[in-house]
Amino acid sequence: MSETKQGFIRARSPENRELRRQSILDAAEHLLETSQVADITLRDIGRQAGIATSNVLRYFENREAVFLELLNRAYGAWLDALPAELAPADPDGTGPAARVRGFAEAYAASLAARPVMCELASVLASVLERTVPVETVRAYKRQALANNDRLAGILHARLPELDPTAAKELASATIVLIAGLWPFAHPGPTVVAAVEDPALLAAHVDFPARYGRMIELLTTSLRGPVTP
Repeated sequence: MSETKQGFIRARSPENRELRRQSILDAAEHLLETSQVADITLRDIGRQAGIATSNVLRYFENREAVFLELLNRAYGAWLDALPAELAPADPDGTGPAARVRGFAEAYAASLAARPVMCELASVLASVLERTVPVETVRAYKRQALANNDRLAGILHARLPELDPTAAKELASATIVLIAGLWPFAHPGPTVVAAVEDPALLAAHVDFPARYGRMIELLTTSLRGPVTP
């Protein structure tokens, strides 16, 4: 192995290369816990990972490629946990409307508990997909479609009154709704200061409450005939 003056040792085996990639993703995820995508540079990611920027580029084409892969990783981890987080407390004791409302609230709470995923989803189309190579976008899209199919299956299992087509449509809306709502719920300092005005209380956006309501309305419109 060759070592740079910064202590970087190039990973030679596929296993070690994957470990290196995951360490870079870990570094980016750590930075996103306290910062927004717009405030993080490739140099920041390298510094957090303990390697030079040039060595980050051995594994990812640019900053956006790092974040795209991190989004897929975060999405997969969310799907792993989601069935348990959507499990109804009393599956047989409520009517259809209450079941949908309970589902929507749990769905929104599950996403709100994952700010890194939501932050990345909010800039997916506007930032992350715009400056990476075509093959990188294709790889991301393939995994995203697989994730969407998996999510649709989870939604159909939780609400059988959603047929597979409706469940897939609801799953597809997940990222779109995050992209529209998350930035409004997490504005910059100028907006935060502006809405401190008591007359502007209605301008505050509670992400889980608003997202849950949007999911409830959409789910209600998509579900088929149900029995109480």
